[in-house]
Amino acid sequence: MTQIIPAILATTEQDYKDKIQELENSDSFEGGWIQIDLMDNKFVQNQSIGPEVLAKYKTPFRREAQLMVEYPEGWIEELVKVRVERIVFPTEDAQGVEERINHIKNHNIGVGLSINPETRVEKIVPFMGTIDLVLVMGVNPGFGGQEFIPDTIEKVKELFQLRSENNLNFLIEVDGGVNLENIKSLVDAGVDNLVIGSYLFDGDITENLEKIWETLQG
Repeated sequence: MTQIIPAILATTEQDYKDKIQELENSDSFEGGWIQIDLMDNKFVQNQSIGPEVLAKYKTPFRREAQLMVEYPEGWIEELVKVRVERIVFPTEDAQGVEERINHIKNHNIGVGLSINPETRVEKIVPFMGTIDLVLVMGVNPGFGGQEFIPDTIEKVKELFQLRSENNLNFLIEVDGGVNLENIKSLVDAGVDNLVIGSYLFDGDITENLEKIWETLQG
């Protein structure tokens, strides 16, 4: 079954607290996953909260930290201390990918690799047997509310085929621009996780989630 994962892109500690509280108050994601975007204003042109904010606030949700940063090593070390449940980092910073995967897995934390819109699926093939998740960016990373890039659906189909042909178990996740207009096509293409930020938080979370499920079942 497809999983809906709320995305939290917070540029201040207060923004992070408010969004976590909003999700807790909705009861719609009890015991589920959330994704927290971490940016350094270098890999992408935006800056977010850091691991120290995550460490300050306990939450009932399982946390997936998506790193959109240059030199992820230091960030990974801090997130290991915070004990997030999964760390996703970019494939585009090609040096040291295998070492980072091993570092994360050695701490019994799930690991994923992300690919930006301009990155071909082939770049992730060497690591498919050792990771838990592939995250396909549906927009150019850094800011919420962007328009979905249609080629994302073809990448999902390609990953689904590669997974099936090689008998692998990684999850396929899409983040960025996900809304009612494209969720059915993404699920039909083989996506497992839909990460939704702007659409979900714009208005009542519970009502928006109900619309999502209605669209998927329609």
